[in-house]
Order: sequence, then structure tokens, then C-alpha cells
Amino acid sequence: MRTATPYLALLAAATILGCGAGSSGSAVSVSSAVKAGTSKLSSVPTASGTAKLDNLYLVVKEIELEKAPTGTTGSTGSTGSTGSTGPTGSSDDDVEELEVGPYVLELTINDTNLSPVQPFIPSTVVPPGSYKGIEFEIHRVRSTEKLNIQTTKGGVKLEGLSIVLEGSCTPAPSTPPTTPAPTPTPFAVTSTMEVEVEYESPFVVPTEGLSNVTLSFDASKWLAGPDGATLDPCVNDPDVNAQIMANVKASLKAFEDDDRDGEDDDD
Repeated sequence: MRTATPYLALLAAATILGCGAGSSGSAVSVSSAVKAGTSKLSSVPTASGTAKLDNLYLVVKEIELEKAPTGTTGSTGSTGSTGSTGPTGSSDDDVEELEVGPYVLELTINDTNLSPVQPFIPSTVVPPGSYKGIEFEIHRVRSTEKLNIQTTKGGVKLEGLSIVLEGSCTPAPSTPPTTPAPTPTPFAVTSTMEVEVEYESPFVVPTEGLSNVTLSFDASKWLAGPDGATLDPCVNDPDVNAQIMANVKASLKAFEDDDRDGEDDDD
């Protein structure tokens, strides 16, 4: 069965907390918002009926900014003149380590065109300059860790998990129709994956002002199966669930979005 699940950009709600605090520079934040297309994620046709996607929970632990490379001065030539600019150098100074959490990003999925921005961690000043990318870890929760969210709205305990997608399933109506009509039942697709993700998306932190990084998900890919089929989260098949979680991870990207419109500022 084919489905036209819309594009959904989920801007993960968080703010970068970093070791650059106290230095001159700019506050760098990551905000939350939801963009949806014309189709409805509240009613996705599946082989078993209809699925409604409600919430996505993503646990992140570290954010690392990688500075853009700069040339170094070349060695002195044999005649005593200054040599040409040498190749790009690389050292620990090229990386700005930023700590975040671990924190749980709770992303509400709905059919509104744009939800209000909802950052939930105070921003911190980081060194100004040009950065060529951003890295962070999708983190599996340890039993000793105390998080901002310990249990999802659907009642799933996050200990031992890194991603949770929640929703509800409504069975297809029978023929002839029965009374009462089928009622929705909740589902939760979970993952224990723990992986570092890296995005080569350049952005600039100015000497003053506010910069924003967006974590964006394309939800049109979450339930995309082979040959245009729709993956059904309602059947609780381990292989299907693993593919859905892989799709969620693959749909994630990060980029500079200072105006917080959900689009890459470089596009």
C-alpha cells in the first residue's frame, strides 16, 4: 500500500551547553517546532488499518562543533623569502566540545503547519568563528542517569532506550461493519541504538548575537518501506520496528537556522 506521508521537520528542543561559557561570542541554541505538509500524520493508512503518530522521544548526550579549517603559514624558502601558505592543519583546537545532558527531546507530532518554538534549556555563549559541522550522540539511557523526562506520555520508561516513537492504531473496519466501531490502541516503537551522528553543514557564530542550529527530521521517510510499501507500526514486528527506527535516524539532519524557519540558511 502506498501512502503520501507529508514532510515533517521536527526541530529538536534543546540548547547547547558548552565549555565555551564565559568567552566572548554568541549564544547558540537549538529550538523546537513542527512543520507538516498537506497529508495528515494523524491518519496514515497501513495494511492493518490506520496509524496515528503522536510523539517522538530522542535522547542526546553530547554536541561537538568542528571549526572550519584555516591555512597555516608555510616554511621559509631556501632563498629566504616567505613560503606559500601551507595545507590546512588539524588539531584539538579545531573542535569545540559542547555538553548537553543527556537530555530527552520530546517532539510532538501534529498536523499544524508550524508549532511555536519551545526551547527548554538556557543558552550558553560559545566562541565566535566559522564551523564546518556539528556532531552529537544518540544516547541509550543508563539506570543511574536522571533525565528531564523519565517516562513518555504513553508510559514507556526510557531506561535502556534511545528513541521512542509513540502513536495509536485503529484496525480497519470489518465487512459488514460491526458495532461498536474499532477503537484505537496505543503503540510504541523503540530503539536501543547508540551512535554518533555527524553533519557537514557549515555555519557561523558571530561575535555578538544569537545563532541557532536546527535538528530536523523528515517524517515522510519514517514509515517508508521497500517498493513504496508502508511500514506498519501496528503489527509489532521486530524487523519492521527496526526499519522504522533506522528510518528515523536516517531522516535526521542538522544545519544553521538563525531565523528558526525550519530551513537551512545556506539553501
